[in-house]
Amino acid sequence: MVWLLVSISRDRPGLLNDVTNVIRSRNLNIRNIVGNNYAILIEIEGEVGNELINNIGNIDGVNTVNAINLSFAILGFVQENFMRALVFYVMEREPELIERLGYEYGKELMRYVLNSMRDFRDALYFSLRMLTALGVIALVNVQFMPNRTVISIAKSFDEDVGMPMTKGIIRGLFEALGNVKHYVKIEKRDFYRDIVIT
Repeated sequence: MVWLLVSISRDRPGLLNDVTNVIRSRNLNIRNIVGNNYAILIEIEGEVGNELINNIGNIDGVNTVNAINLSFAILGFVQENFMRALVFYVMEREPELIERLGYEYGKELMRYVLNSMRDFRDALYFSLRMLTALGVIALVNVQFMPNRTVISIAKSFDEDVGMPMTKGIIRGLFEALGNVKHYVKIEKRDFYRDIVIT
């Protein structure tokens, strides 16, 4: 099985149909689709080559397309709602635990992705787009600058409680490679939030 991660630059009527038509034209079986108007994860059974990736990438509204040979289960509706309930429950009793859980999740996610990608920036960007497809965040942009990285997001699943898990996940993604501690600060903008990592 291969997962295609399709990053959306402009959502429009018929976009998903256009993407699936390209896949179907290659006689490939689509086993699973999940996503939103920012990114889509598509599980495909069969051979995925550069021609398919390029053809999907040329569709109006598609930003980038990546193929990854990782086996994972999609976060389901029941699991997502259970997580939300858990976050609210723990926030009332032990708020720092939520950030710590996010941190451990972020570290494990980055380690997992780095098994197939060696470049940290590529792995980070892929992880953020995967989190977008799963509904954890809605990635807008990533800026790498000397001594800091800025991740801009339109929303996060835990923004109602101050984004503790999101903050932990981001810190975990950065600290998966070593013992260097990073500071994560969230700055609110008009239509999005900047997560600044130093």
